[in-house]
Amino acid sequence: MNKIKQLFSILPESTSLPYFVDTTTGEVVMREAANLPFLTWPNKVPCIEANAYMLKLWSQHLSRRTRGGTVATYAKNISPLIRFCFDNQISFIELTDNRFTQFINGLSIKDKSGQIIRTTNTILNIGRRCIDFLNFIGEFHSHENFIGTMNCSIVVQRKEFSISTKARLIKKKYWHHSSFPQPSPVKTRSPISLNIIKKLKQAAIQTVDKHIRLRRKIMIYAYEVTGGRRIEIANIKTEDINEALNSSESSPLLSMITAKKGTPRLIPVPRGFLQECLFYMDFSRKRVIRKTIGIKNDHGYLFINHQTGKPLTPETMTGEMNRLCKSMSIDSSLGHGHLFRHGYITRIMVDLISRHNINNKDEFRRALLNVESLKLELQQYTGHRNTSSLDTYIDLAFHEITNYKETIDSVLLARSAEIMLDRLLQTTDEAKYHQIITRDVIDTMQEIIFQFRDNVLSTN
Repeated sequence: MNKIKQLFSILPESTSLPYFVDTTTGEVVMREAANLPFLTWPNKVPCIEANAYMLKLWSQHLSRRTRGGTVATYAKNISPLIRFCFDNQISFIELTDNRFTQFINGLSIKDKSGQIIRTTNTILNIGRRCIDFLNFIGEFHSHENFIGTMNCSIVVQRKEFSISTKARLIKKKYWHHSSFPQPSPVKTRSPISLNIIKKLKQAAIQTVDKHIRLRRKIMIYAYEVTGGRRIEIANIKTEDINEALNSSESSPLLSMITAKKGTPRLIPVPRGFLQECLFYMDFSRKRVIRKTIGIKNDHGYLFINHQTGKPLTPETMTGEMNRLCKSMSIDSSLGHGHLFRHGYITRIMVDLISRHNINNKDEFRRALLNVESLKLELQQYTGHRNTSSLDTYIDLAFHEITNYKETIDSVLLARSAEIMLDRLLQTTDEAKYHQIITRDVIDTMQEIIFQFRDNVLSTN
């Protein structure tokens, strides 16, 4: 019998499961369970213990956004252990320390070309999650000596590390086993280069379908001017665009969800970006919605699938970026959407350092701990819950800040000028590529210039 490639499926949006029994009425109270993973053995038989573990995670209210979110990641991490037990015809509770060591060692495999399939950090993530799963298995079977620090079938350690915040020292624990490899250094990605951005924009304007062309153009702009994660950009709504456009500010505030918290934050964006979104909404999006799901069923999300009218998924957005990279012979790892976020946060850091006259990295780190307004502003722009995770961006910012002492108004003005020129170049390149010089093109160019003039006047 052929083994299935993925051992879990995602339950539909309409799924709900029993949560508890109301003792006063005797009624079973249901709770939504959309996007909860459902695990099977490789022979497609449901894995009862693994699904019980998923229910435990479900009860902890872990994220299930975007096809399962954190819970799906954990399901993926325990899948190799499910395969291992299936292939060796043993149950989870029959695992021993030697067997678990064999399992961990088996994760370090290479493909046919000799390339390592999993990094050591990936193996660590799998191993730690599997230990947590096996700890649950011990509780599930009431086997007290199944997993523990000594005299158990599987001997593990419980280690901890600390994170310093202004309020307190947060201690976090993690599992360790003697078979685990040493962690490899975390590779930090540099912000996306201006040359790569230029090529991605060229690829967008060379798209034959004019509606897809518009969507791709504003998708790249969204990554560039919001610094949003892909799920945050996928969740931008048309009402958010209209509300920001109604503002009289030169850099209106756009509401975006924060992926790790689910709460919205307000981000200043160029008015020109919002005008581009509005044009897409009126010229392309409205037409697609009318022809597919109908205006009455409009869900309100800005980015939509032009075949179905449904909201564009974060995975599809990544696929779009990969296609743009491929069309310009760019390595997709250099044109990944998240690299725009690195560049955005670095620019925000440079701005804050300049405005607050901060001279070095240590001074900036102290300011993040002691100046509440600075911390809140940074969290508002970036969506980070913990500013300690911004160390990499601090290093990048101070690398770029040499001789950089402009005021915030001139920074915004320069950014508006940069976007105006970029939009003009895109418009002329698009017209040249598709051989269309029409009144609409001229009107678009004039509108861009007038918008820039209005921004300059409002800034001054």
